[in-house]
Amino acid sequence: MAVAGERMFVSEEGSIGIGAMIVFIALILVAAVASTIIIKTAEELQQNAENTSSDTRQQISGKVSISDVFVKAAANPLCVDHSGGGGCSSGYPGPDYYTDVGTFEVIARVSSGSLNVQEGDIEWYITCKVTFVQWTPDVAPWAQPVETVGTTTFSVIDYGLADSRELDGTDIQDGAEITAGTTFKFVIDLSPTNVDDEAGTVNEDIEEADFATSVTPGCDAEAGAGQDLGLRIVVNGGGESLATLRIQSILPGSSVM
Repeated sequence: MAVAGERMFVSEEGSIGIGAMIVFIALILVAAVASTIIIKTAEELQQNAENTSSDTRQQISGKVSISDVFVKAAANPLCVDHSGGGGCSSGYPGPDYYTDVGTFEVIARVSSGSLNVQEGDIEWYITCKVTFVQWTPDVAPWAQPVETVGTTTFSVIDYGLADSRELDGTDIQDGAEITAGTTFKFVIDLSPTNVDDEAGTVNEDIEEADFATSVTPGCDAEAGAGQDLGLRIVVNGGGESLATLRIQSILPGSSVM
């Protein structure tokens, strides 16, 4: 009986040892899985932090700030007759015919701490909304009754590459670095909103056909007094600057900032 009892005691010890081993192994597995998740999460956080830091450095180290924007020249993109003379030709005289800003001059400055901002890397974007009245019918003969169908609005992005110049007008060569703190200027020529060409003659109104051509419409017919345009200046591989151009006057020299 004593021997049998002793064997029973040894068997219980073995069971306890196996159970403890199973618990130990389970703890190791849980710890391994947990450590793997923690390490992976830490690596992802580190990578995200490095990417964010890199993007932030690029935004800060390559940015152009907008000092002022002026009206450089006015135009009459739709050839609207304001003089009462009853006509409009390519040689229309004087500012009585001018309805919109055709060209802006931007005074900009390379932000402090910016590095490697080169001529040829600066782009400008002008945004506007073009709203026009839809008519029916819009086919010959136009003498028949014409009714208004409604209005249509399109969002338009006008864009171009900045041809930077020093304030005295000296051209900055392509590829040349514009150092931090340098003030320079460039011109924004708005593209035509009216691009529809019918039988070789450009229409004098904005219609849906202008947005169905292969040529992207611009914002020159939406730059009149009382209108707002969005300006965005982007440095390739760097930061961007935003401004709203509020046109109070189309006279040359008028500030729109």
